[in-house]
Amino acid sequence: MKTFFKMSLIILLFLSGCGSKEPEKSTKDKTSKTTEEASKAKDDTLVKLNFSAVGDNLIHDYIYDHLRQPDGTYRFDEMYEPTKYLNKDRDVSYINLETICAGEELGLSGYPTFNGPTQVLDSLHTAGFNWLSAASNHTMDKGEDGIVKQLEYLEKYPDITVTGSQKSSEAKRIHVKKIKGVKVGMISYTFGLNGIPLPEGKEYLVNLIDEEQIKQDMQELNKQSDVQIVSMHWGEEYQFVPDENQTQLAQLLSDAGVDVIVGGHPHVIQPMEYLTGESGNQTLVMYSLGNFISSQAENDRMLGGMGRWTIDYDKKKKDVKFEQVEFWPTITYIGDNYQTYKTYALKDYTDDLANQHMIHVNQGQDLSREYFIQRTKEIMNDKVKLVY
Repeated sequence: MKTFFKMSLIILLFLSGCGSKEPEKSTKDKTSKTTEEASKAKDDTLVKLNFSAVGDNLIHDYIYDHLRQPDGTYRFDEMYEPTKYLNKDRDVSYINLETICAGEELGLSGYPTFNGPTQVLDSLHTAGFNWLSAASNHTMDKGEDGIVKQLEYLEKYPDITVTGSQKSSEAKRIHVKKIKGVKVGMISYTFGLNGIPLPEGKEYLVNLIDEEQIKQDMQELNKQSDVQIVSMHWGEEYQFVPDENQTQLAQLLSDAGVDVIVGGHPHVIQPMEYLTGESGNQTLVMYSLGNFISSQAENDRMLGGMGRWTIDYDKKKKDVKFEQVEFWPTITYIGDNYQTYKTYALKDYTDDLANQHMIHVNQGQDLSREYFIQRTKEIMNDKVKLVY
């Protein structure tokens, strides 16, 4: 009887022991699942968006004349090849269309009224640029036809966003691109059109800088998007510091809630800085990124820049935080008796290239790495990291 009692007690204890572990395992699984879900929710809330921006795509006739092949095609891809790798990890890569590229039908031309081959636009797409600003003082150089033809040609690339000019009154001024679940709003403006008037009733063709219109646009931009970036064609040519008009407009945009301002037109670089808007928001300003490609035969006009930055966007808090904000100087290289045009990051530019640069060979100007490093340090400030 005792033996039977002992055996029953052992079995009972064994079963009790097994039973006591099961709820513990269930609780552990539940806790683990809850932690994983919370972590996933946090990951979904915080989004990293990577951006790059370069300056003026200034296509002189000197460039396309030297890059035209016997069969009528062009070697434009090579111009952008050395910096192509810097666009590959970016969600948005911006460039300013300083001069329109409406094609040969309207007649190719250089300064002062520009029109380049449409193949330039193909090469920009190949190089990974997916935001083209089409509002500059040269946008009306070939009139309404030039604007319409350039926009129609770019329709073959639905992944490219074009801001600043429109071919009809029904076309969108404000563009919103959804990236990783975040709505990025983009728009462009220019100070003027070199005295060429917009046709009466067709003011929609180009976005001109007008403070009241900008305020209205920014209200709409804020409604439609989470992150706001504005391109401004402004400032004085060949000036290395922003003028009063630039700083005043930059503050107006910051007060209106704009997160990033990308500037161009001076053809030389100007500093980057942060502004604080009236609601306490922070705005990153690139006053001028200089020339990205041109044949302006001055060493300081061969020096441009690429702004690179990351925005950490908190979907829940609707908060923008800047990370890894950098300025990469870029150098337009002209070689082989003007048969080669390429833009390099200064990081990849060598003194061997400098010694072969046609502006150095023919004019004796200093285009060395050290020259461009020193000029970058003199012109820029300590607000962002310089990469060279």
